[in-house]
Amino acid sequence: MIVKHFLYKSIYPKMGYLFIKVLSSTIRIQTYGEERINDLRKMNQRIVFIFWHGRQFLLVQHQANKGICIMSSTSRDGRLQAKILSQFNYKIAFGSSGKSPVRALVGAIQKMREGFDLAMTVDGPRGPIYKVKPGALFLAKKMGTVIVPVVTTAYPFIQLKSWDKYILPLPFAKGIVCFGEPLMLSEDMSEKTIQKESENLEGKLNAMMEDVDKQIGL
Repeated sequence: MIVKHFLYKSIYPKMGYLFIKVLSSTIRIQTYGEERINDLRKMNQRIVFIFWHGRQFLLVQHQANKGICIMSSTSRDGRLQAKILSQFNYKIAFGSSGKSPVRALVGAIQKMREGFDLAMTVDGPRGPIYKVKPGALFLAKKMGTVIVPVVTTAYPFIQLKSWDKYILPLPFAKGIVCFGEPLMLSEDMSEKTIQKESENLEGKLNAMMEDVDKQIGL
């Protein structure tokens, strides 16, 4: 038990960080739409980035050191992930959309009030895959922040046998990171309208993903 605790606390986080850092350094990334993000930040506009769970690898290094908060569960694996991401200077809001949604929401709101942007996997933590859950939209509405859909792709890659069909780029792969059009929700937007916007964003994310996959040759 002591050995396992030591591995999760000290060894695995360092190994995970080095693995992501080294692999990411070999990948040639082409970026689209990043000027939109730069413009929003110049206006001090807080952003909620949304993306699919299985397409997040390229974003870890690409968006490091940019004042972003990530929600992470309080499970052992969640805390391991948090330790790895903290080494890329991400802030962590602990909680889970399944087990402790209030804590997750409060933590995210606090970090955004401190001036951080937020990054969320909108089909996480366990699916269904490529389906937008409305939590990010409710949060953006409450905080008056902009939602920006993000998609990534890479080739060649290994696709893990997980519910999210996680894409792990191979060394020296070509990658694409694409930022979509920002969306601002009105304060008086009803729950029904938010659900409709969730469906619209779902279609937009899937269309963007299809476009970048075609562009890279998938």
